[in-house]
Amino acid sequence: YQRRVRDSSRAVETMFSISIIFFLCYIALVNAIRPVVLMHGLNADSEAMSHMKQWIEADFPGIYVHNMKIGNGKSDSLLMDINKQVASFAEQARADPKLAGGFNLIGHSQGGLVTRGYIERFNSPPVYNWVSLAGPQQGVYGVPDLNAICPDQDCPWIASLFSMLLNGGDWLSEDVQKLLSFAAYWHDPFQEHDFATKNIFLADLNNARATKNSTYRANMISLNKALLVYSSSDTIVIPKQSPWFNFYNFTGDGSDSQVIDMKDTPGYKGDWIGLKTLNEAGKIDRVAFPCKHQDLPRAVCKPYYTKYVKPLLNNK
Repeated sequence: YQRRVRDSSRAVETMFSISIIFFLCYIALVNAIRPVVLMHGLNADSEAMSHMKQWIEADFPGIYVHNMKIGNGKSDSLLMDINKQVASFAEQARADPKLAGGFNLIGHSQGGLVTRGYIERFNSPPVYNWVSLAGPQQGVYGVPDLNAICPDQDCPWIASLFSMLLNGGDWLSEDVQKLLSFAAYWHDPFQEHDFATKNIFLADLNNARATKNSTYRANMISLNKALLVYSSSDTIVIPKQSPWFNFYNFTGDGSDSQVIDMKDTPGYKGDWIGLKTLNEAGKIDRVAFPCKHQDLPRAVCKPYYTKYVKPLLNNK
């Protein structure tokens, strides 16, 4: 009888030890999964990325996801100088100890530019894989579907604002660019010289100025992978191919009808921010999702997240 008790006791101890080992292995595996940071777009806050946060957490149990919000969210995404938004992003990322070892990064719409700003200007902690969902990487030029950005009943002023700016407003005024975030990535293909010299954000980020910032290129080419997504039905980012670093032909006399490919832009040919280096190394994927601009991080677009984004998050 005593022998049976001892045997049973040893069996229980063995099972307990095995359970502890499995538990510790699970914890180690969970902690090894690289964290993810999400960044919302214009006229939005962290709620806009909540669906994607839930998908990631369901796909990778125990993963840490930091769903970032800049300032107070919606109004600051529009009315805060976008350079300050990038700095705020960096401050929050650096203050989070769970991100200290680096992270994967996903930005939607304007968030695609804020996240690239972080990579180029800071990248500490470092970004491993970067996903830009309809981020206007070459800027915007044209009147978007204002009702899609913000319904008339919620933002009755937005149409008047665009009308004022398009009819005599100075998009290159430093005051206008600091007041309205999107003005700092307005890219007039007929005024390329003025864009390069007077734009306070995108021209700098694209290294379009005469003096190039070597840190921007070095930080970009340190990426393991960049996934550039544009919405094939986009009515907010104009031209819709801007997220691929394509744009209206801003060389020569300029054009607002002919869209040229990333590879035909001076920035790519000169490898100003490392796009050519990344692309030739097979580190850039460009994909079009058949979802509306605002739906890219929502349930209707989840199948494309599963196919293209999820695999980039499964790393340690």
